[in-house]
Amino acid sequence: MNKRLEVSDLLFLMIIFEIGTSVLFCLGIEAKQDCWLSILIAMLISLPIIFMYVSSFEKTQKNLPQLLEFVYGKYIGKTLSLIYALYFLYIASRNVRDYVELSVNTIYSRTPTYIFSSFMLILVMYYILFDICVLARVAKILLPLILAIMAFQATMIMVGDNFSFLRLLPILENGIVPVIKAAIPLIVTFPFGELIAFTTVFDKIKQKEKIKNIMLITTVFTGLLLSFNNIIIISSLGADEASRENFPLYQVIRLINLGNLKNLDTLYVFIMIIGVFFKISVFTYGGLTMIKKALELESYKHLLFPVLSMIFAASFIIADSYQTHILVGLKLTPFYIHVPLQIILPMITFLFLSIKQKRKL
Repeated sequence: MNKRLEVSDLLFLMIIFEIGTSVLFCLGIEAKQDCWLSILIAMLISLPIIFMYVSSFEKTQKNLPQLLEFVYGKYIGKTLSLIYALYFLYIASRNVRDYVELSVNTIYSRTPTYIFSSFMLILVMYYILFDICVLARVAKILLPLILAIMAFQATMIMVGDNFSFLRLLPILENGIVPVIKAAIPLIVTFPFGELIAFTTVFDKIKQKEKIKNIMLITTVFTGLLLSFNNIIIISSLGADEASRENFPLYQVIRLINLGNLKNLDTLYVFIMIIGVFFKISVFTYGGLTMIKKALELESYKHLLFPVLSMIFAASFIIADSYQTHILVGLKLTPFYIHVPLQIILPMITFLFLSIKQKRKL
């Protein structure tokens, strides 16, 4: 596949990926009314991590699987590539489960869960079949629409009777420590650290010198957007009620009642479906790319059906209930999976790469 990504396409794809399912939740609610600050702190902390991804690519002009083999050698590199493949596919399955739970517990409570999973994965398979470049062009069309819907929702919520910025007060009531604890490692790794999936496509980008700027714009823009999203949720529901809701944005949208403007659940559904679709697609593509390189395959197309079938099955197996799914996702996955693969191993790789290049000088 010799297709190349335009820088603008990459930007739109990254932003829509980062928004993903993140906007549906109130990230960092452990910090209560200061959760919007937690996102800003996580955004700042994640910047050097993301720049590390880009610097490793700039030093070698190699995507993630190529970089791992270059630094660690053929056998260790291929083993690490397969580990990352499992990681990406595991996160894809978690997003499928998120989609199912969000759908069943909000809008479509009577629809069998496998219907949601099957529909989403068939759609993902269709677009991944045509490479990620096509997916990026679709993102370029859909992102402005999503942002317009979010702006409309925010406006309707802010003019409603239930909205009050006073719910954000007092700021830093319990000091800065709870805010930092809410940011690290959860928000640093979700959604910001998940940009590591894009290290599998860096070699496809035409203007590679602009990757760092694109990553910076994506991180700052989505950080500000998600922080504002938390402000909207807290100002509408209050910190206590928001912490009790599994899907706080859904509850906020249900509060919209301005004459004929009410029951806008379809807007929530649209954002949810599009966000989950791009998250699953990028992670699936990343996983397939890692497998393709590790097994030295010409193409990943014949792997699409078995891999997506595995994601389908895993989405049901990973947790026996939504409560368990959320517990694993918020308490265990960040510490034991995200941090090692998003931060620790990339840091070790960057260090070894720097040492290796100095020895050549």
